[in-house]
Amino acid sequence: MDKKLYIFDMDGTLLDSMPLWHSLDNDYLESYNITPPAGLSQIIAPLTLPECADYFISLGIDKDRNCIVSEIISIVSNAYQNSVPLKPGMGQLLEELYSDENIICLLTTSEKAYAVPALERLNIYRYFDAIYTSTELNLDKRTPEIYKTICRKYNISPANTTVYEDTLFAVRSAKGAGCHVIAVYDNDSSAHWEEIKTIADETLPG
Repeated sequence: MDKKLYIFDMDGTLLDSMPLWHSLDNDYLESYNITPPAGLSQIIAPLTLPECADYFISLGIDKDRNCIVSEIISIVSNAYQNSVPLKPGMGQLLEELYSDENIICLLTTSEKAYAVPALERLNIYRYFDAIYTSTELNLDKRTPEIYKTICRKYNISPANTTVYEDTLFAVRSAKGAGCHVIAVYDNDSSAHWEEIKTIADETLPG
């Protein structure tokens, strides 16, 4: 039997973490007396953390990229270590998929520094063969290449790969890579859900 690869997004798919990011982004900008722009969450959704820092600098924060990244990681790490919950049904799904015939990995635009503590706290870290970040791969989820890269790492074709994602741009890219795509509903992507459903092969209520 051919091995199958399962690629899971983290924020909004595996973890119910988007409320944290909404409050963080707004609160962080406001702490520097900067009014958050309309649609901030959609603007930064596809960005890596360093790209997010660059965007905050463009809005007027007078600090360098590394300083902003460090401050955000400190705030977010605490939340991931202590409070961000697993989305309903995800623990059971991982347990069902976990076997010698399947490879499960995480692909996230977040940083590994707070992904690992969250997965360990929720007792699901053991299911993952590896955790990949957009920053480490120097790719983002706006392009199919990021999914193709993971497939090549395991020498598994996209046709034998299932991707779980919650955002329109990621669903579109994973589908463009030739993967089987399962879209997981998240309130943060509700405005795009009807379009997401037309692209994804399957959907989950989230």
